[in-house]
This record gives sequence, structure tokens and C-alpha cells, in this order.
Amino acid sequence: MKQFIASRQPKTVAEDGKRPQLSAGYHYNVSLWLREFAGTFPGYAVCDLTKELLNAYMSNHADVAPKTRNERRAVVRLFLKWAVRQDYLVATHRLLEADGMARESAQPEDIEFYTPNELAAMLHAANGQPDYKPLLPVIVLCGLAGVRLQEAARLSWKDVFRVAGHIEISAGKSKTRLRRLVTICPALGQWLAPYRKCDGPLWTQCLDKFHSDFNALRESLDIPARRNGLRHAFVTYHFALHANENLTAAEVGNSPAMIHAHYKGLATKAEAVKWFKVKPSKSGKNVIPLPAASRKQ
Repeated sequence: MKQFIASRQPKTVAEDGKRPQLSAGYHYNVSLWLREFAGTFPGYAVCDLTKELLNAYMSNHADVAPKTRNERRAVVRLFLKWAVRQDYLVATHRLLEADGMARESAQPEDIEFYTPNELAAMLHAANGQPDYKPLLPVIVLCGLAGVRLQEAARLSWKDVFRVAGHIEISAGKSKTRLRRLVTICPALGQWLAPYRKCDGPLWTQCLDKFHSDFNALRESLDIPARRNGLRHAFVTYHFALHANENLTAAEVGNSPAMIHAHYKGLATKAEAVKWFKVKPSKSGKNVIPLPAASRKQ
């Protein structure tokens, strides 16, 4: 088990802000679940596993959602296939035929997304508080451009301003490993304008720091947690505004079928118009001082 986990660790490292072969977050979850899996059978080698033991392991997770159980099954399959390649387990083991390893039908999760008022509250609060100001460009890129959080964390300011009127998500920084250009809407352009002279990475810390600070900001405003709520909001409102799944899919790097199946009818066009009109105030209080290290010389 430790050997398998260690063999995947180098794949989580990438140079120059590009996407690694393996997400560090995914590697962490896989490692956590496999250690738990191994701890369920202390003293057993992988060649000692039986269908009954796998059934017992899965029965320990009867209280979680089918989607989560399927994810755990996938991790076990991944490990067992590696064990076969290493000759730790015979290729004819048939462990995956255990009843507990059968994939379940899982209902799609409800799409949760923030409202225009919640987005405005978060952006204006972040813009007015030094502790939260580093969050602002990430929030606007996720909410007003539909950029995935992991993609935003890989971007540099050159990526944001290199192509006029668009944010460039290169193949090396995209989740799908396909380059795309994301349109900068007028509201997003106004939020990004004070950063035009910035250089270097857009987000300089780990994603755990973003989640921690974002949750603190959200809670300070009594805004409920909504899983992946910024990107879900962009997709929902963009589709509601344009009624064109192909256009929305091109912007967010997803399939038109996925957009149509999961985001149709979640918001009205009027709500979408309001979302894309969340702009900085005109009071002059939105000037963002640039750190000396981030200014172009």
C-alpha cells in the first residue's frame, strides 16, 4: 500500500504552474482511503484478500451516498490493478466480482449556486478587507468567467491579460488538457482592471488557504456553503442568459450535453442579467494597491 501511494506522489508535481499528471487533492483522498482500506484488514497481505472481505469493507460505508461508495470502489480497483502489475496478486483473482464491488446507480447531486446578491456581498467585502483581498481575483474568475478553482490557482496574470478580451486557459493549465479562451464580460473587466500591471501567479498560496479564507469570508456574511457554488453559478446564469448550451460549454470547458442535462431551467434570464451586472462600486474605494513584488518593473 505504501509503495503504491509513494509511486504516485511524483505525478502530483508540475513545473511552471502547469497542471500535474495527478491532482494533489485527488492523490491525498486516494491515499487516505487506501490507508483506511488497509487498516480494515490488519495483518492481511493483498494476496489474502477475499470477496467476503471486500464485501465487509463496503458494508462499513452503507451510510454514505452511492456516489461516494462508487468512488471508493474505483480506488480499490485502481490499487488491485496495480497489485496485479507488480505480481503481488494473480491476474485471475476475481475479487472485483464481489457483490460489494458492483457499481451502483447514483442520482446526480443537486446543483448549488450563489445568488447575485451573495456574489456582490462577497466581492465588496473582500475588496474592503486586506485579509480577504487576495481572494477577490479568484472569486471573480470562478464566478464571472466560470474558471475552475484549480485552473484559477494555476493561472498567471499574463494568462489573464495576454489575449485581449479573453482569459487564456492553456492546455497545460486546463482540467481537460484542452486550451480554451474565456470571454471577459464587462463586469469582470472592471473587477480585473486594477490588476492590469500585476505580474506573476494569480494565486500564490495553497488551495487549503483559499478554502479557509473563503469560508471565513462567507461565514462573516452569513452566506451558506454551496459546493462549487461560484462555477455552478456561472454555468447556470450563462446558460439562462444565452439559452445556448454549445456557447456555455465552450466557455467552461464542458460538454453541451452536460450543460443541458444539469443546468437547464435553474435560473431565469432576469436573474442571469443581475449576476453579470455585479460590478465594483463607483465610490473610488475599489482601488487595489499592488504589492511591490507584484508590480512590473
